[in-house]
Amino acid sequence: MNESIPHMSHLVSIAHGSHKFGSELLLQTTTSEQNAVFSSYSISSVISMAALGARGNTLQQIKEALHLPEDMELLKSAYSDITSVTKSDDNITLEVANSVFPSKRLELREEYLSDVKKHFQSEIQSLDFNQAEEARKIMNDWVLQQTNGKVKELFAPGSINSDTVNVLVNAIYFKGDWLAKFDPINTTERDFFVSSEKTVKVPTMFASDIKYASTYNEDLKCTIAALPYKGERITMYLLVPEERFGLGELEQKVATDAFNPSTLDKLTHPSKNPIYLPKFKLESFHDLGDACKSLGLKDMFDEKSDFSGMAGGPGELYVSKVVQKAIIEVNEEGSEAAAASGMVMMMRCAMIPQPLVIDHPFIFMIKDKSTGLVLFSGKVVDPSRS
Repeated sequence: MNESIPHMSHLVSIAHGSHKFGSELLLQTTTSEQNAVFSSYSISSVISMAALGARGNTLQQIKEALHLPEDMELLKSAYSDITSVTKSDDNITLEVANSVFPSKRLELREEYLSDVKKHFQSEIQSLDFNQAEEARKIMNDWVLQQTNGKVKELFAPGSINSDTVNVLVNAIYFKGDWLAKFDPINTTERDFFVSSEKTVKVPTMFASDIKYASTYNEDLKCTIAALPYKGERITMYLLVPEERFGLGELEQKVATDAFNPSTLDKLTHPSKNPIYLPKFKLESFHDLGDACKSLGLKDMFDEKSDFSGMAGGPGELYVSKVVQKAIIEVNEEGSEAAAASGMVMMMRCAMIPQPLVIDHPFIFMIKDKSTGLVLFSGKVVDPSRS
């Protein structure tokens, strides 16, 4: 698959930056006691679409926060490659969609429209935001359709009003069967140690005959296991801290340059080791505005914004809201996950021989080998809660 992608070095850079930005956002918006599912790719796509219309300091802040290349042509070519290969094949379902919903009273620049269509394969649909609830329904219905009915009400009542002039949305949906499925007959209730004060009984899958690669990472102080989906293009990586309640420290390390998701591809040589993995189903809503500001994306939220490459002049268009909703379900068959991110703009937006027993909080990542992108990630603190 990789040989069909002409700009792999740029893709690796974009993938690493996307993961790092997403991990930093997740740290900012969740506590160590919360389950969470998140799509770094989805939120990075939305902000990168905005970057094509950003200028001056606004653009520079986006580049720094998302760890984007200085040359915007590299960003464009990378996303052209990403959108051309991030799609379903015979083994898995993977749907990614982008859309720009401008107000009928906003005239977007032709160059910007051309760029988002060409490089992000974005749809363009003008809406009448004077009819705010109708516009909100149209956008939510679009997200619902793109995520196979999984992500509902991305935009809550009241989040869209007559001052809204442009909304950028990315939606992603994934469904894949394990390369080797777990047998439901082996699923039993087992203890999961949520904290030193709390233990819950959860349905835990077991397999002794599944081949998977695993190793101990000394830097992260965790065991990493790779469970591939059918076709082996997409893999779920499980990062299980050595310390039973060491999730917080692991999260911090994963969000730094000490961890690069591209190193996960080196996890090869699967063998048959017994594994216990809890079933889980998570849903998360993230209001990312404050977290974006704390990571350096400040100007785009106020009168210092410059989206003059998109429409109007400096200071006329700004971001009022950045949100994401994501879900994931992991069971004996495989995984199903979906996420949607929206930006609302306003006018003045080592192999282990012993069994791997996953019985305490851990991190998961779903990664696409063909692009290097982490499509979904998150943490399971309490599998008994959704």
